[in-house]
Amino acid sequence: MRNSFITDADRFLALLEPIERDLERYSRRLIWEPQEAPDALQNAVLRAFAAFDRYHEDASFRAWMFRILTNEVFALNRKHARIARHEFQLEPAELEGLVGTALDGADGEAMPTPEVLAERMEPELAAALKTLTDAERAVLLLRALGELRYREIAESLDMPLGSVMGHLARARLKTRLALARHQTTHDSSKVSPP
Repeated sequence: MRNSFITDADRFLALLEPIERDLERYSRRLIWEPQEAPDALQNAVLRAFAAFDRYHEDASFRAWMFRILTNEVFALNRKHARIARHEFQLEPAELEGLVGTALDGADGEAMPTPEVLAERMEPELAAALKTLTDAERAVLLLRALGELRYREIAESLDMPLGSVMGHLARARLKTRLALARHQTTHDSSKVSPP
């Protein structure tokens, strides 16, 4: 019995180690209270290890761990009721006014990847992520940070593939709009009065 436990623990740790950093980054981005991210990750790892006997070798361990962590973070976010306070609402007129402003690069290139944005504008990106619903943020982060395929995201969040694609499209749009809004506000604050 003891050897079986050691083997399971060793196998679990061997699967966990390569994705641990990605799980940490994902947890920090998904959770509303950054100081709770390590606790969420630790609880998710403990839950995963406790349920490791139900993990099937033919399944993606990465997707399985992201699913457990997502559920843990969602539970913490609901517990603290952070979602409603940070929801970002735009009226249709505001939305139309922002379309086409600072969403693309100056040379017409598509918006940079989330990793590039995170390096360039950490606080602005964090604020933009808070404009998303839990589902939108989870889908966006699983795709960007977890590098999961759409089908793996659907499995991780137990949601239909079409919903994943819809949430991702909305998340990208809302993030772009929030970043554009911040850029517009930031640019207008630099203009000195006449």
